[in-house]
Amino acid sequence: MNKLAAFLRDYSFASFFIPFGIIMAVFGILSFGSVQRTKNFPQTEGTVSRMELFEEGYSDRNGYHEATYIIYVKYILDGKEYEGDYGIFPEMKIGETVKLAYNPADPTDITQPHGILLPIALTAGGAAVLAGGIVSIIRTRNKRRALKAQEEDWIYGEQ
Repeated sequence: MNKLAAFLRDYSFASFFIPFGIIMAVFGILSFGSVQRTKNFPQTEGTVSRMELFEEGYSDRNGYHEATYIIYVKYILDGKEYEGDYGIFPEMKIGETVKLAYNPADPTDITQPHGILLPIALTAGGAAVLAGGIVSIIRTRNKRRALKAQEEDWIYGEQ
């Protein structure tokens, strides 16, 4: 049998889960940086002022995907009105109130307030998926060694 085909067959689970686990954990660690950067940002409320179409709604074999928009919000800080890009979301109503966090050093730097749960979940999930891939490699190697030993027993007879 082709050795590459045997390798891909035997290690297909690990060859998917190990890179996926690493990527997931890296995104989790990177999102910790985002949370750290914004954790001391004060929060305020803003009002959805306008929307720009980001991606039109469409249907594919997975179903219907609704349109997404770049949402802009207006907010008032120290008596001065600002408008900023809040993010990409499905359609929201003009005038809808949202919570936002802003950089006190640059009030035009806004973000959605977020907690630390997502980075923890991504990092832990990535570590679990990575561990599953490593366990899969170990189990597959042990299984291949046992089959090789059994094959030698059949060829040379049990001693």
